[in-house]
Amino acid sequence: MAAVVGAVLAARFGKWSSSRARSAGAIAAALVASTLVMAPVTSWAMISDTRASHRLSAREAERIGPEGNDLDTSLIDHVRELIPRDASYAVTFSDRLDPDRASVFRVWSLSALLPRMAVTDLPSSDWIVSWGVAPADLDLAITDVHTIDPRRQSDPPVYVARIVR
Repeated sequence: MAAVVGAVLAARFGKWSSSRARSAGAIAAALVASTLVMAPVTSWAMISDTRASHRLSAREAERIGPEGNDLDTSLIDHVRELIPRDASYAVTFSDRLDPDRASVFRVWSLSALLPRMAVTDLPSSDWIVSWGVAPADLDLAITDVHTIDPRRQSDPPVYVARIVR
Protein backbone atom coordinates (compact mmCIF):
# COMPACT_ATOMS: atom_id res chain seq x y z
CA MET A 1 0.00 0.00 0.00
CA ALA A 2 2.83 2.38 0.90
CA ALA A 3 4.63 1.55 -2.34
CA VAL A 4 1.54 2.31 -4.45
CA VAL A 5 0.84 5.61 -2.69
CA GLY A 6 4.53 6.52 -2.87
CA ALA A 7 4.73 5.70 -6.58
CA VAL A 8 1.64 7.77 -7.42
CA LEU A 9 2.86 10.73 -5.42
CA ALA A 10 6.41 10.43 -6.76
CA ALA A 11 5.09 10.44 -10.33
CA ARG A 12 3.16 13.60 -9.55
CA PHE A 13 6.11 15.26 -7.81
CA GLY A 14 8.50 14.22 -10.61
CA LYS A 15 6.89 16.88 -12.82
CA TRP A 16 8.13 19.65 -10.54
CA SER A 17 11.06 21.52 -12.01
CA SER A 18 12.90 22.45 -8.80
CA SER A 19 14.98 19.82 -6.98
CA ARG A 20 14.02 21.42 -3.68
CA ALA A 21 10.31 21.00 -4.53
CA ARG A 22 10.89 17.37 -5.56
CA SER A 23 12.71 16.69 -2.24
CA ALA A 24 9.94 18.29 -0.21
CA GLY A 25 7.37 16.35 -2.23
CA ALA A 26 9.21 13.07 -1.68
CA ILE A 27 9.31 13.68 2.08
CA ALA A 28 5.60 14.56 2.08
CA ALA A 29 4.86 11.42 0.04
CA ALA A 30 6.79 9.27 2.52
CA LEU A 31 4.92 10.77 5.46
CA VAL A 32 1.52 10.31 3.81
CA ALA A 33 2.37 6.75 2.80
CA SER A 34 3.57 5.77 6.28
CA THR A 35 0.47 7.31 7.85
CA LEU A 36 -1.84 5.44 5.50
CA VAL A 37 -0.04 2.16 6.10
CA MET A 38 -0.01 2.51 9.91
CA ALA A 39 -3.60 3.75 10.32
CA PRO A 40 -5.21 0.27 10.12
CA VAL A 41 -2.64 -1.24 12.49
CA THR A 42 -3.07 1.58 14.99
CA SER A 43 -6.86 1.34 14.77
CA TRP A 44 -6.75 -2.42 15.32
CA ALA A 45 -4.49 -1.98 18.39
CA MET A 46 -6.79 0.67 19.88
CA ILE A 47 -9.90 -1.46 19.35
CA SER A 48 -8.15 -4.53 20.76
CA ASP A 49 -6.98 -2.62 23.87
CA THR A 50 -10.45 -1.12 24.37
CA ARG A 51 -12.08 -4.56 24.20
CA ALA A 52 -9.56 -6.03 26.65
CA SER A 53 -9.85 -3.18 29.14
CA HIS A 54 -13.65 -3.16 28.95
CA ARG A 55 -13.68 -6.67 30.46
CA LEU A 56 -11.62 -5.60 33.48
CA SER A 57 -13.24 -4.94 36.83
CA ALA A 58 -12.56 -1.58 38.47
CA ARG A 59 -10.07 -3.25 40.85
CA GLU A 60 -8.24 -4.99 38.00
CA ALA A 61 -8.10 -1.82 35.93
CA GLU A 62 -6.69 0.13 38.88
CA ARG A 63 -3.91 -2.43 39.45
CA ILE A 64 -3.01 -3.47 35.91
CA GLY A 65 0.10 -1.29 35.80
CA PRO A 66 1.87 -2.48 38.95
CA GLU A 67 0.72 -6.09 38.55
CA GLY A 68 1.90 -6.01 34.95
CA ASN A 69 5.33 -5.21 36.43
CA ASP A 70 5.20 -8.26 38.73
CA LEU A 71 4.22 -6.36 41.86
CA ASP A 72 1.92 -8.12 44.29
CA THR A 73 -0.39 -5.22 45.09
CA SER A 74 -1.86 -7.09 48.07
CA LEU A 75 1.38 -6.26 49.91
CA ILE A 76 0.43 -2.57 49.91
CA ASP A 77 -3.14 -3.51 50.87
CA HIS A 78 -1.75 -5.09 54.06
CA VAL A 79 0.45 -2.05 54.70
CA ARG A 80 -2.62 0.19 54.36
CA GLU A 81 -4.34 -1.77 57.13
CA LEU A 82 -1.42 -1.24 59.52
CA ILE A 83 -0.54 2.44 59.09
CA PRO A 84 -3.05 5.00 60.43
CA ARG A 85 -4.53 7.37 57.86
CA ASP A 86 -3.01 10.47 59.48
CA ALA A 87 0.53 9.05 59.77
CA SER A 88 3.64 9.57 57.67
CA TYR A 89 5.75 6.75 56.28
CA ALA A 90 9.06 6.19 54.52
CA VAL A 91 9.87 3.35 52.13
CA THR A 92 13.18 1.53 51.91
CA PHE A 93 14.35 -1.47 49.90
CA SER A 94 16.86 -4.26 49.95
CA ASP A 95 19.77 -3.93 47.54
CA ARG A 96 18.90 -7.42 46.27
CA LEU A 97 15.61 -6.21 44.76
CA ASP A 98 15.42 -5.28 41.11
CA PRO A 99 15.49 -1.45 41.04
CA ASP A 100 12.63 -1.36 38.53
CA ARG A 101 10.36 -3.45 40.78
CA ALA A 102 11.36 -1.33 43.78
CA SER A 103 10.41 1.78 41.80
CA VAL A 104 7.01 0.27 40.93
CA PHE A 105 6.49 -0.53 44.64
CA ARG A 106 7.36 3.06 45.60
CA VAL A 107 5.10 4.62 42.96
CA TRP A 108 2.20 2.30 43.77
CA SER A 109 2.54 3.01 47.51
CA LEU A 110 2.40 6.77 46.86
CA SER A 111 -1.12 6.48 45.50
CA ALA A 112 -2.42 3.39 47.29
CA LEU A 113 -1.50 4.63 50.77
CA LEU A 114 -3.13 8.04 50.44
CA PRO A 115 -4.05 10.03 52.57
CA ARG A 116 -0.94 8.88 54.49
CA MET A 117 2.02 11.18 53.88
CA ALA A 118 5.12 9.78 52.21
CA VAL A 119 8.45 11.22 53.35
CA THR A 120 11.98 10.47 52.20
CA ASP A 121 13.78 10.81 55.54
CA LEU A 122 13.42 7.56 57.53
CA PRO A 123 13.96 9.07 61.03
CA SER A 124 11.38 11.82 60.47
CA SER A 125 8.60 9.40 59.49
CA ASP A 126 6.04 7.84 61.81
CA TRP A 127 6.29 4.45 60.12
CA ILE A 128 8.80 2.52 58.04
CA VAL A 129 7.79 0.30 55.12
CA SER A 130 10.72 -1.88 54.24
CA TRP A 131 10.86 -4.42 51.42
CA GLY A 132 13.54 -6.96 52.18
CA VAL A 133 15.33 -5.05 54.97
CA ALA A 134 14.47 -6.00 58.54
CA PRO A 135 13.60 -2.82 60.48
CA ALA A 136 16.08 -3.83 63.20
CA ASP A 137 18.85 -3.38 60.61
CA LEU A 138 17.95 0.30 60.11
CA ASP A 139 19.43 1.57 63.41
CA LEU A 140 16.17 3.24 64.46
CA ALA A 141 14.12 2.86 67.62
CA ILE A 142 11.06 0.92 66.42
CA THR A 143 8.04 -0.90 67.77
CA ASP A 144 4.96 -2.70 66.38
CA VAL A 145 6.94 -4.64 63.79
CA HIS A 146 4.78 -6.56 61.30
CA THR A 147 5.98 -8.98 58.64
CA ILE A 148 3.99 -9.38 55.44
CA ASP A 149 4.96 -12.45 53.45
CA PRO A 150 4.62 -12.09 49.67
CA ARG A 151 2.83 -14.61 47.47
CA ARG A 152 5.92 -15.12 45.32
CA GLN A 153 8.46 -17.23 47.16
CA SER A 154 11.31 -15.43 45.39
CA ASP A 155 10.34 -12.06 46.89
CA PRO A 156 11.52 -10.99 50.34
CA PRO A 157 8.96 -10.02 52.99
CA VAL A 158 7.67 -6.51 53.53
CA TYR A 159 8.17 -5.14 57.03
CA VAL A 160 6.12 -2.41 58.60
CA ALA A 161 7.28 -0.81 61.85
CA ARG A 162 6.39 2.24 63.88
CA ILE A 163 9.18 4.66 64.83
CA VAL A 164 9.45 5.32 68.57
CA ARG A 165 9.43 9.04 69.36
